[in-house]
Amino acid sequence: MSIKEKVQDIFNKDIYKNVFILFSGFSVAQLIPLLATIALTRIFTKEQFGIFFIYSSLCAILSMVISLKLELAIVLPPKNEGGKILFLTSLLTSFILSFIAFLIILFFFEPINSILGEKNIGILLYFLPLSLLFLGITQSCSYWFNRNSNFKSISITRIAKSSSSSVLQIGLGLISFLRYGLVFGLISGQFVSAIYSLYISFKNIAIEKKEISVIKISQLIKKYKSVPIFNTSIAVSNAISNHMPIFLLTAFYSIEMTALYGLANRIIATPLSLVGQSVEQVLYNEASKRYNNGENLRNLVISSYKKLAKLAVIPFIILLIAAPFLFSFFFGVEWKLAGTFSQIMIPWLFLGFLNYPLSYIITVLNKQSDLLIYNIILLIFRFIALYVGYKYFNSIIYSISLYALVGVVFNIFLLIYIIRISNTQIKTETLL
Repeated sequence: MSIKEKVQDIFNKDIYKNVFILFSGFSVAQLIPLLATIALTRIFTKEQFGIFFIYSSLCAILSMVISLKLELAIVLPPKNEGGKILFLTSLLTSFILSFIAFLIILFFFEPINSILGEKNIGILLYFLPLSLLFLGITQSCSYWFNRNSNFKSISITRIAKSSSSSVLQIGLGLISFLRYGLVFGLISGQFVSAIYSLYISFKNIAIEKKEISVIKISQLIKKYKSVPIFNTSIAVSNAISNHMPIFLLTAFYSIEMTALYGLANRIIATPLSLVGQSVEQVLYNEASKRYNNGENLRNLVISSYKKLAKLAVIPFIILLIAAPFLFSFFFGVEWKLAGTFSQIMIPWLFLGFLNYPLSYIITVLNKQSDLLIYNIILLIFRFIALYVGYKYFNSIIYSISLYALVGVVFNIFLLIYIIRISNTQIKTETLL
């Protein structure tokens, strides 16, 4: 069997092309910051990386709120008119909430800055609403592209973001703009991706006044109300859960330990998202179509799990064995401990890689209430894990090990749950 045939065998022919387009784009988009990190770890200090990871974690958490996850609903309506209305509503929501975020920071800067650590973020708080607006725009446009099977634009957006961020970060580092250089580089990439996404979206969209009305917006929001109600809560709790170590390791240990964990998570998460996001975008599109046609999703879910496992097993084994050496070689000996952290997280991240692309089945089947409960319980146990590692062992290794163990247990449960709910007979209905 040729290499091409092997790749095609990973996903069926109907969705192979779309997966390949996204995978290719994401490959370039993720390779750029990976290569840049090799230089950045030799320019910036652990403290400066710690500041960057704290800011980027705040962006990741709050971006889950900025559009109220209305972008998830863009793909769902059978008629394009409904998707267009939800797309525009999602964009408007991002503008409104980012402005509210600015007002909150403006009037409550001191207490917020104190909670986050006055020496860490500081004036960067004022730039946070801009980042959130850019992220909200990009997220909404991404799902509009998805609905229209414009996967090429999704890939280009990712490449534009990563390349512009990396170039500016290195440039700022070389001119000794060090303390906030990583963060301003990140913001530049967010800006570029947002502007490009808006340009392409409105270049290929025709808006007629008769299509948009308060009544139609209300009908669609009511129809898909579980999306903003549950998915915002789900996304926020999940984001807090995933980024919790960034804040707690700073409080329990030091910002340098945060930088080591942040680098480990970033380097390992990059190849995971490389495949995971590519597959997730296409599977969400495919699952939505099958749902609207009244088809059972079990075969799609089982097949996807098997093929994702085949893709991931060899890279994960390599990382499990050689992560400390690889981190020391590529990023410098002072980052070797980040490789040890990566080894600890491998089992959890492997299972998370399998579940991530399939978790949107829960949204398609309107089971968000179950996922919200799952994420809240997961959040509690993850906090306990990090706290126990600090309070009773005073060891960052124990903290990360217990945190990863919780991830393993909960991901096994989630995998079983997704398979079970996918085996459901779906009733078709006429929607806008």
